Amino acid sequence: MSVLIKEYPPSPALMPYVELFWEGHFNTDNAQLLPQKVLPNGYVEAIVHLSDLHCELPVDASYQLSSDSTLIGLFSQPYEVHFKGEVQAFGIRFKPEGLYPILGVPAAEAIDGFMDMEVLTGNDFKEYCNKLRAVSLPAERIALTEAFLQKRLEGSTPELYYLNQAAEMIRRRKGLISIEELAGKAYISPRQLEREFNQKIGVTPKRYMRLARLNEVNRLLRKGGQLSLTAIAHDSGYADQAHFIRDFRHFTGEKPTVFIREREKFIVNPNMAAC
Repeated sequence: MSVLIKEYPPSPALMPYVELFWEGHFNTDNAQLLPQKVLPNGYVEAIVHLSDLHCELPVDASYQLSSDSTLIGLFSQPYEVHFKGEVQAFGIRFKPEGLYPILGVPAAEAIDGFMDMEVLTGNDFKEYCNKLRAVSLPAERIALTEAFLQKRLEGSTPELYYLNQAAEMIRRRKGLISIEELAGKAYISPRQLEREFNQKIGVTPKRYMRLARLNEVNRLLRKGGQLSLTAIAHDSGYADQAHFIRDFRHFTGEKPTVFIREREKFIVNPNMAAC
């Protein structure tokens, strides 16, 4: 296997903002070029490279070396990343509504794109990255990251208002909730909820529901076992298999059968377990 990723949960205090931390080794076989298609998962990722070897990200019509640390926005379509040598990275998977309270940037500003984290956040993030690279154990990196994120939250008491509640509810229900029910439970009108999602997260609630449903599909596929595609479609709330295949292809660019056959060509991050 040429890609190894391990995931770690955040402390309870950070759970409203962070889904998990992860550490990854990419192109462990040191191939001359390892292209990987990254599937959307409904989250925003802050990625810190732990060595001088970086991945290459798509920029316009070509590929460019990523910065030392990169914010990867919420994508609704897959994108391809290139590895030319073994790349080690540490990641913070932000809930999109949790990005602003910690970094001061709404997820909508990074939608479907990449941003240099050091340009975005300044010297304090650069110092944090230097400390991260100086240690060797995942537990040490997680402790440093927890301390950094907690410090960013100091001096402010972010209110977990209806947008946070609605986004979390979508994820917990795996996208299987109507706009009317969601708005009712968040005590907000459907129109206002849609406006807030567009302004703060960068997608509509309905599109975010589709991403959450795809995430559940990928979690079930990763889990393996004896589940057929028909069973996965049913368990993920699709009315029929044709609808399931159409939606899967829209967000991944491939049919489910092709994805399963060529899974090693994809980076899929559906999280550790179901909510």
